[in-house]
Amino acid sequence: MSAISKKQKILLPFIIPLAILIVWEWSVRSGILPNTLIASPFQVVRDFFELAANGKLLVHSLVSLYRLLLGFAIGSLIGLALGVMVGTSKFTERLIAPTIQFLAPIPPIAWIPLLIIILGIGEASKIGLIIIASLIVVYVNTVQGIRSTDQKLVDVAHVLRKSDKEFVKKVLLPSATPHIFTGLRVALGLSWILLIAAEVIASSKGLGWLIWDSRNFSRPDDLFV
Repeated sequence: MSAISKKQKILLPFIIPLAILIVWEWSVRSGILPNTLIASPFQVVRDFFELAANGKLLVHSLVSLYRLLLGFAIGSLIGLALGVMVGTSKFTERLIAPTIQFLAPIPPIAWIPLLIIILGIGEASKIGLIIIASLIVVYVNTVQGIRSTDQKLVDVAHVLRKSDKEFVKKVLLPSATPHIFTGLRVALGLSWILLIAAEVIASSKGLGWLIWDSRNFSRPDDLFV
């Protein structure tokens, strides 16, 4: 295999995106793609600065970010706590695990209609959706991480007569950390997707609403931004 120079390593990843942008721009300018439905890259960049300058983009971004971070934080903390409890206690496992295992296969987006009925179309339903999704993902990964702890570490902790608190803090959680962070990463990505979906369906502000409003009123440049 031929060696790749340092310059090539820097430039190669940009070739395909640049080609896509050039073809995209040309297709819109030549009329192959209707500019009433699809904005060109130049229009998108120009509109980005306009939306940023008038504060519209910042306002909707902050609304979405608030919903995302609050729901993600609450859901992740609850999921982590439940995961530790289930992973360390047979009683808690029998009490909690069957219910979560029953609910986990339900696609998170399917909760939107029910949450709107119960919580309305305000902040609570969107944050609640993110909490549910984050909770389940972090819970599953935490339990898996705890149960994959090296048995030798468990035996050493028992030999040293570590208390339950020390055992969880110094053995189980450090061992489960890679799984927990994997769960957090997946939960954050899923939360972002669900937030946009929820804002499209029922909202009057936020990035999802901005996308849907731009689509309804034929503003493709806003939509792409």
